[in-house]
Amino acid sequence: MATHQTAVTKYVTVKDTKFAYRLFGAESGIPLVCLQHYRGTMDHWDPLPLNTLALTRPVFLIDYAGTGLSTGSTPTTFGGWASDIALVLEALNIPTVDLLGFSVGSFAAQMVALNYPDLVKHLILCGSGPSATEGLQPTGEGIFEAFTSAATFEENKVIYLSTFYTSSAENQKAGLEAWERITTARQDRSDWTDEKSTQNQIAAVMEWLKGEGDVSFPRLGELKMPVLVAAGAKDDVVATVNSLVLWKGIERSFLCVYPQASHGFMSQYALLFARNVELFLGQ
Repeated sequence: MATHQTAVTKYVTVKDTKFAYRLFGAESGIPLVCLQHYRGTMDHWDPLPLNTLALTRPVFLIDYAGTGLSTGSTPTTFGGWASDIALVLEALNIPTVDLLGFSVGSFAAQMVALNYPDLVKHLILCGSGPSATEGLQPTGEGIFEAFTSAATFEENKVIYLSTFYTSSAENQKAGLEAWERITTARQDRSDWTDEKSTQNQIAAVMEWLKGEGDVSFPRLGELKMPVLVAAGAKDDVVATVNSLVLWKGIERSFLCVYPQASHGFMSQYALLFARNVELFLGQ
């Protein structure tokens, strides 16, 4: 059985864009499609929770247009990201998926579920929030700018540890272990997104935060599939309260909050998180 570390990178061309993807894990079952965070690629996932989940189901990773190994230009709206994902799955003859989105990937996941509801059986939103509405809190001061400006390996490591994990010794140790897993999983790792893709991702985020265009909050009532909202109790990247607002707005949603954790809760509680997801998907 292929794992995150050994999965072969494959490609499918949609609308003149060559999308890179990897499919690994169990040979049968509904694929769990995972949508990555800001500036990340397939190679910035932690293999521990993904490989654990892959024991019981196929796991599908993808690089957005203009990121990682994919060609083209990153859309400037999350509705555009959602359209790309739906078209890729259609081209691969995958009619139904379970969908997991992390951070800005969860914004795109919301739009996939809203715009293509027949495609998504279960929706998992990690470190998330809806588009603009009352009660949301902004990202902690300077965090977004630090993520955007980080260029070197060491700069990315520093911002990862300082924002995905709280400052306690125990949590920093968990962060270092996760960073090691992420950065040593594959020898052919992609870099963080380039300046053009980063600027397009920023444009999508700004529209989302303003509540303009193709956004989720006014439409949350349309989500009829089971939804799991997962968050760290001390998240400053996407404030924990934003996940609570999201959960309250979705009728068939569950909420799972991980104690003493920030944005990196999926790695800090890797095995527990995977078990929670398995239980949710098995309902």
